[in-house]
Amino acid sequence: MTSVERCLTVIRGGIPDRVPVCLHNFMVAAREAGTPLEKCLTDPEAAARVHIQAVEKYGHDCILIDLDTTMLAEAMGARRDATPDEPGHLATPAIDSLEEVDQLRPVDPLRDGRIPVLLEAVRIMARELGDRVAIRANADQGAFALAALLRGMQDFMMDLAAEPDHPGIRQLLEVSYQSHLATQRALIDAGAHFTSLGDSAAGPDVISPAMFERFARPYQERLVRELADDGIFTVIHICGNTTTILEQLAQYPRCGFELDYKTDLHRAKATVGANHVLFGNVDPSGIIARGTPAQVRETTRQLLTVWKPGGNFILNSGCAIPASTPAENLHAFMQAARDFGIYD
Repeated sequence: MTSVERCLTVIRGGIPDRVPVCLHNFMVAAREAGTPLEKCLTDPEAAARVHIQAVEKYGHDCILIDLDTTMLAEAMGARRDATPDEPGHLATPAIDSLEEVDQLRPVDPLRDGRIPVLLEAVRIMARELGDRVAIRANADQGAFALAALLRGMQDFMMDLAAEPDHPGIRQLLEVSYQSHLATQRALIDAGAHFTSLGDSAAGPDVISPAMFERFARPYQERLVRELADDGIFTVIHICGNTTTILEQLAQYPRCGFELDYKTDLHRAKATVGANHVLFGNVDPSGIIARGTPAQVRETTRQLLTVWKPGGNFILNSGCAIPASTPAENLHAFMQAARDFGIYD
């Protein structure tokens, strides 16, 4: 199988020749290419080039391309600060109160902020790689996490606790949802094979399962359903330990879930992994970046033992791989997939 065939077979519910590998390696790719990270976040040619060079070096099946976690919030009026060789962070939110939500408008992905940078990078990779390597394009933050960034994380959490029925909360979530949905569709139009998103502010490490069910889950489920109607497969990433919401996630229409290494492997496979595609979930810092090649290989083997049976699995780290990761560790990660990921 080609890499694209391998990934699409899993997404469609089939069994490939071996477990495909997706690398969340944009920081490593920039460092190894000798390209300043900020250039990769603002220059589509640079963003595409570092990923193409990385896939030629490591041979993974799927490129995960994104810019950073501020792209949509910045495009909607938040102010981003850039630190050399670090992903951007927000200096100020877009609004100072829920009464200002009326000022927000859904983004135009073709024109607003740095979204066109990501779209053009996807076009370049699609043109140069064709159907040899799968392209997973990350549409930045889902509705809940984007709403938190636009309002300011601490203030948004205070709003949810103090005035959960405030109409501005639903209005903020809705404008965030529409921006995210438009970006998802634009990425597919640009040439991505499938998409993904981050919604880590919605995880149990930040809010309770009850708050997740009320404020985040409806928008995630709606997104999966609307994209599926368009023939688009998407992957939801939530940082931290998601064990307590696995039963909720399992009720979504078929999609992918990229689960962090803190999540219970066996429960994830038995619940979410039965009808959805699991992505992950080797510890990116403690194992992939700071472990030995032997530790990377053994941890990956153990994960494959649990998540490989029955398919519905694409190997990845649990989150973004640090820039300092040694090349030999990524080679060990890839070799473990080739040695232990074969299906009979």
